[in-house]
Amino acid sequence: MTKEQDFNPTLYHYRLGDNQLVGLSLKEQLEKVSTFIQRKCNSENLNFFIGSGCSLPAVPLMGWTFGKLKNGILSEAELGEYDGESVDIENYLNWLKTAITFLGEGTPEGIKYKDAFDKTKQGLIESMPKGYIKNISDDIDNALDNYEKFYSTIFLQREFKKLAPVNIFTTNYDLFNEVSMETLGIHYTNGFRGSVNRIFDPSVYRLRLVDDENRYKDKWNVIRRYVKLYKIHGSIDWKYDRTLKSILQSNSTEIEDVMIYPTINKHLETQQSPYSELFRELTINLQKKNSTLIVIGYGFPDTHINQLISQALNNEDFNLIVFGNKEELAASQFFELHKQNRNFHFIGGDFTGKANGHHFKNVIGFLAGE
Repeated sequence: MTKEQDFNPTLYHYRLGDNQLVGLSLKEQLEKVSTFIQRKCNSENLNFFIGSGCSLPAVPLMGWTFGKLKNGILSEAELGEYDGESVDIENYLNWLKTAITFLGEGTPEGIKYKDAFDKTKQGLIESMPKGYIKNISDDIDNALDNYEKFYSTIFLQREFKKLAPVNIFTTNYDLFNEVSMETLGIHYTNGFRGSVNRIFDPSVYRLRLVDDENRYKDKWNVIRRYVKLYKIHGSIDWKYDRTLKSILQSNSTEIEDVMIYPTINKHLETQQSPYSELFRELTINLQKKNSTLIVIGYGFPDTHINQLISQALNNEDFNLIVFGNKEELAASQFFELHKQNRNFHFIGGDFTGKANGHHFKNVIGFLAGE
C-alpha cells in the first residue's frame, strides 16, 4: 500500500446522511466496501448496468472517436460549427440529421450531409475491436481479462445458492460480455433463439436451464451459472434482414445494422422493437422483490435510462449502488437528485491518486475482496 499511501487515497461510500468511510484507514475502507458489495451480490435478484467505461481503452469513448474522425475522413465543410475542439458527437449527428431533413436526402447538399452522417456512423462501428481473442492487442487482452474476472467473481459469490440468474444490462455495442462468458463456460441468453439462423425472440428470457443428469429425481436443479444479457442499445452483431438477426458478417446490401446511435432520436428508437422489449425487461427486473442494481462504467448521459432507474428507487425493496465520479456533471446531477433516498448508494473516490475508485478494475477488486 506504500505507493497508494503516497497519494493519500480516500474512498467514499455515500448513503443518506453519511459517508460510511470517513475516518477509516485505506485498508478499512477497502474491506468495508468489499464486504458491502459481496453481501449485495447475494441479492435474490441481482442486476448490473455496464456502461462504456468498462470497455476502455479497447473501445474508445465516442468523443475520442469523433476527434479521430475530425482529423481524418471528415472535412471542414462537413463539420460546420463542430470543427475545432468540440467532441460533442451527439449534437453533431443531430445537426447532420436536421440538415438532411431540411435539405432533402436526394438533393446535392443533402447527399453531402448524408455522406458525413454515414461516415461518422461507420467510424463508430470501426472503433469496435475486430477480434476478441487474446494477443491481438494489450487493450483487448486487458478488457477480456477484466470481463472474465468480473464474471468469475460474481459466481464465486452466487454459484452454490438458489438464486435467480444474474441480469446484465448494457449500452455497449461490443462483444466483451459474450466472449468472456463463453470462455468461462457460463450459460447465457441474449434474447436470440437458434444456432444457424439466430432470430430475436424476447420469450427466451423467460426460460431457465436445468440439469437433467438424473431425470428421474423429483426436482431438477436449475443451472446456476446463468446470465441474461440485455444489450439495450444494440450490438455490432445485430443486423436487420426482414427480421432481427445476430450475425457477424454478411455480404448482403439489404441487411442494415440496428444499433442505436447517439442522436436526439435515440429515445424514440427505444420505443420500437427490439428495444421496447429490452427496456420493458429492465423495468420489470428492477421492480422485483429484493432487487439490487449495481451501476459500473456509466456516466448517466441518457435521460431515458436515468428515468427508469429513478423510478425503481421508489420501491423500498430495491437497492441502487452506483460506482461513479461525483465530479462528472451528469453523475453529479443524478447524485444530487437522489441522495435523499435511503436505498441509494454512491461509491467512488481517489484511488492511487487518479480519482479512479469507480473504475471497472477496482470495482472487480471490491467484488473479489482484494
